[in-house]
Amino acid sequence: MKKALITIIVLIVAGLFIWRIGIVIRTKAQAKVIEETPAVPVEVKSVTRGTIQNELSFVGNIVADSEVMVFPKITGRIEQIMVEVGNNVSKGAVLAKLEDKELSLRVKQAEVALETAKTAYAQAKALSEIKVRSQVAQAEAGLLGAEASLRQVQDIAETRVSSQLEQAQAGLDALKANLKKIKDGARPEEKSQIEATVQQAKANMDNAKSDLERMEKLYAEGAVSKQTLEGAKTRATVAEAQYEAATQQLKLVEKGAREEDIKAMELQVKSAESGLAIARSLWATKSWEKDISLAQSHYNQAKAGYEAAKALEKAKSWEAEIAGAEAGVKQAETALALAKEALGYATITAPISGTISKRNFDTGAMANPAMPMFTIVNMNNVKAVVDVPEANLRDISLGTKAFISSATLSEPIVGQVTLISPVVKPSSRTTSVEISIDNSDRKLKPGTFAKINIPLSVKNDALIVNRSSVMEERNNGGIKRYVYVVIGDKAVRRNVETGIESGDKLEIISGVQLNDKVVVSGQNLLKDNEKVKIAESVE
Repeated sequence: MKKALITIIVLIVAGLFIWRIGIVIRTKAQAKVIEETPAVPVEVKSVTRGTIQNELSFVGNIVADSEVMVFPKITGRIEQIMVEVGNNVSKGAVLAKLEDKELSLRVKQAEVALETAKTAYAQAKALSEIKVRSQVAQAEAGLLGAEASLRQVQDIAETRVSSQLEQAQAGLDALKANLKKIKDGARPEEKSQIEATVQQAKANMDNAKSDLERMEKLYAEGAVSKQTLEGAKTRATVAEAQYEAATQQLKLVEKGAREEDIKAMELQVKSAESGLAIARSLWATKSWEKDISLAQSHYNQAKAGYEAAKALEKAKSWEAEIAGAEAGVKQAETALALAKEALGYATITAPISGTISKRNFDTGAMANPAMPMFTIVNMNNVKAVVDVPEANLRDISLGTKAFISSATLSEPIVGQVTLISPVVKPSSRTTSVEISIDNSDRKLKPGTFAKINIPLSVKNDALIVNRSSVMEERNNGGIKRYVYVVIGDKAVRRNVETGIESGDKLEIISGVQLNDKVVVSGQNLLKDNEKVKIAESVE
């Protein structure tokens, strides 16, 4: 029994010894294989400390900050062009001139019209009140004259017609008596009566003529009617006929009656009868009332004219005339200003300072307000226009600095965000952003491409590696980042936590130390602890 136990122990020890020898043999074999595996050539770069900034990068277009098309305000033939494309101009500089002969003539006409209006205004100020007061005086004189005429007509109209009727009746009676006497023969005392009749007839004729002259004057003044004037003419004619008849009667008495004289006397009697009929008609129709009515009408008109003139005087109507003349001056001044303004439009000037980028007309062509003559760009200030993805908009605001690079620049220049469009383009999900740039040296040309970098954050004394040295792998739905650090002749995998990324630089927050040699080329061929050979150290 004891012997069997010893045998078992010996077998166990022998087995353990053989197992240990096998492990040693396998380890040596593996080491030999590793020693015989060739090293992977890699390039490395040491981890450094420095400043790194987070930034956004875009490509955009350079455009002029202001571009103005210069339109003429009037139509006209171009007389002269002062600038060429590429010329720099200041605001207000003359670019071209249009023909202006007609416009100059209009200015002169407006100047003459203004002087005329000023003269009328001066006259109105000096004479308007005098003219109104003169009108009042004339109206007052007219009223007094009309009043006198009315009184005269009222005083004599009826009496005159009555007297005329009596005279016509007496004349007819006298003619009939004379006719009878002529036929019967005259006695000495009758001759004396006829002579008296001649004298009376002459007096009546003189009175009738005087009355006719007065009626003609009143008719000319509008104080009596035409009917009254005609009556006065008839009476004068009758009185003259009566005088002639009396004279003839006296001659007949002195010479003796003849048959033809008797017939002539009979005709005179008939004429006197007609005159009496007219006088009776005037009396029957009360013709004097028409004369009074007409004189009253003239008086009323004169009174109304006087009252109107007094009203103008009381209201100081000359002030309205002066105001109207003053308004005429202002209108003339406005017309002159408009004419001068139109003349000024014949001179085309630069609305801004800048460079002539386009000229659309030549001398002699017809310019019109529908077509620009020139285009001016302000080269002193330009702007970069970029389309920014909506995801980056939260990192940009008005005033944000940007660095602009271009083929025309030796080094980046600084700009500033001045406009962020409020609208996102549905097709690209981007927003237009404008960055203003001082271009006083004219190095940036509108129309060129530019690269725009917008720094978001800056970190000093950060551990920095090349972005290409950091590897990524997915792990449980996440992404794990790592690098290979060369220690001796082995590449050791180190998991890292990264920070700011800027271009080909990447901040390492943890996982490596300063001066660690990180593989930057060949890392895709490595495994953890794989033997490597440093082909080149990148600084």
